[in-house]
Amino acid sequence: MGGTRYDFGARESRAKKVGYASKSAAEIFTQNALHMAHESMNPNGVIFREARDSDVHPNTVPIILGLDVTGSMGHIPHELIKEGLPKLMGGIIQGGVPDPALLFLGIGDHECDRYPLQVGQFESGDEELDMWLTRTYIEGGGGGNAGESYLLAWYFASISH
Repeated sequence: MGGTRYDFGARESRAKKVGYASKSAAEIFTQNALHMAHESMNPNGVIFREARDSDVHPNTVPIILGLDVTGSMGHIPHELIKEGLPKLMGGIIQGGVPDPALLFLGIGDHECDRYPLQVGQFESGDEELDMWLTRTYIEGGGGGNAGESYLLAWYFASISH
């Protein structure tokens, strides 16, 4: 984290090249074919995640974006990668946060999912954010039983800097 900036033009070109707008969630979120969370998103043993200032980002603002990846809400990461993430970043930057650093949390169901919490890394660049977002495993289970792991996400946020 720290040396890149969100480049809307580069993101648009890459999205067209890889076909985000026309690909299914299964084609983009390749962890789903493996039926497991990406190793780098496993929060086990993580002491903290940090968002640091740098020459490129002298006033970094860490932002955690929790994504419900249960069955009823699992479409949201797909919408984000297709077109939502550039809109989100644009809104944050235009809203007065010139140096945002986003961290994606995949929030599952602690009662029945294998991966009730997935944790990315704080990033600012378009390519890095796409990478962490597409590493999210959309487990598609849970929900409906009030077992979503929001408390785990809040706990993790309390130890992140």
